[in-house]
Amino acid sequence: MEFLSKQFNTSRGAINLVLQTPESVKHGYDASNTSEFKVKPLDYRPDEQFHEYRFDWSPNKVEFFVDGKSIHAMTDQVPDSAGSLFLNHWSNGDPAWSSGPPNKDVAMTISYVKAYFNSTEQEKKDAYKKRCKKFDVEKVCEIPAQMVAPDAKLGGEQAAKTHFFSLLEGYTPGQETFMKSAANERWVKVPGVSYLPLLVAVVVAVGWI
Repeated sequence: MEFLSKQFNTSRGAINLVLQTPESVKHGYDASNTSEFKVKPLDYRPDEQFHEYRFDWSPNKVEFFVDGKSIHAMTDQVPDSAGSLFLNHWSNGDPAWSSGPPNKDVAMTISYVKAYFNSTEQEKKDAYKKRCKKFDVEKVCEIPAQMVAPDAKLGGEQAAKTHFFSLLEGYTPGQETFMKSAANERWVKVPGVSYLPLLVAVVVAVGWI
């Protein structure tokens, strides 16, 4: 999910949705002429307040959301191997894609990043059974939806509901969670909450100044 400020006008913006496929690799990682590239209009400027951007990656599709509303789904050449999560801010001199360099300093502010991972591996499911006394293989916890822009400036509890899934009582019993130790700056496992089969969802709230 990528934003180009050159696509913003005085009141609206756009978001670029892309899957980097073998076809795009053949074109030097230029996916613009492939079926796994779509530019969707936004009815606001993305640099004016926080909004939540999310993608759900399941075996048969990658679906994209803005403030909890589905805007597009891709079902061809869905990735089937592990990847990494990157958040980049490009202000380079590329005249084609980013139309840089900018004529003044720019910044991107991220309010939060949430990543939910569900595994179909038997080892993971067995570990979940041991941690969760009320384990039910037929039930998978829903990912809480942020259906409006998560911006505290808008006022009201719903507008600023940016809490994490693990804070919802009873939703994630026994999950393995990690925090950074102040003593040695290493990530250590702490008691917490759990995951179950089948979905990767990443949600990011982003704003620019």
